[in-house]
Amino acid sequence: MTIEQPAGVTATIADLTNTVVSYLQNRQDASETNANPEMRPSRWLRAALRELTAEYPFEELRVTGPVVNVGPGMGWQGSSYSYSISTFLNAGDDYTRMEDPCIFLTPAQAAAVGLVVTTSNIVGYGMDRLSYKAIQALLFIPGGIPFKYTRYGNQFLFGPQPGSTYQVYLPYQKRHPFSDELPESKVYIPSDWFEIISISAAERGALKLRWNEQATTLHETLYGDPEYQRSGGRTGRPGLLAAKTFQPERDARLSPIQVMIGAARY
Repeated sequence: MTIEQPAGVTATIADLTNTVVSYLQNRQDASETNANPEMRPSRWLRAALRELTAEYPFEELRVTGPVVNVGPGMGWQGSSYSYSISTFLNAGDDYTRMEDPCIFLTPAQAAAVGLVVTTSNIVGYGMDRLSYKAIQALLFIPGGIPFKYTRYGNQFLFGPQPGSTYQVYLPYQKRHPFSDELPESKVYIPSDWFEIISISAAERGALKLRWNEQATTLHETLYGDPEYQRSGGRTGRPGLLAAKTFQPERDARLSPIQVMIGAARY
């Protein structure tokens, strides 16, 4: 028996296809041998993984990007404030969820803007996101430390414009990858999510097979009965997803929390 390791990968798509077929009552037309690739359980599993891993946090997909230099003239097409997002990601990655970027400052740089100075040679500080409208007033102010950022298309915009060279890195959850041979693709979710992913895939299969009654039943199994869905979880019977506790929540279960109150125009 394989013992699951932290953020380890223990299954492939092929390992889950039989579970998907079982939720479709072992229908013969729910098969990997179907002439139409879109009618195969592996395709339904891929669609379910794409959707759910973009929506929820999974440690198996959380990584840290490279440390990137930002500074005068070092951005996209010689810009000082606009940087390609791919620069902050590992090769071949896209992200679905991210933490705020971290910027490193020397004690002198930190002291210059009134931050608490430590004895460390360099200290990391979290950057804060602004809306595109809110950050416009900062983008063309040169010579500062870019504590603010936003995303616009495939670019990160930093404000104010960096007056020196700073190092920035981005912790993020990467988009779920798949192999060219789809059934051999690793499944980057913990084992307690295997059934949920399989049911979600089976729901897609039921719709493809024009079995709407089963698709409705499977959807309610995941998301709750119609009353629960209509009420936003206030009444009715919840589904499997409502009962899930994510790893960051379990890790923080016994820890104190810090609440910061603030107000801004944007």
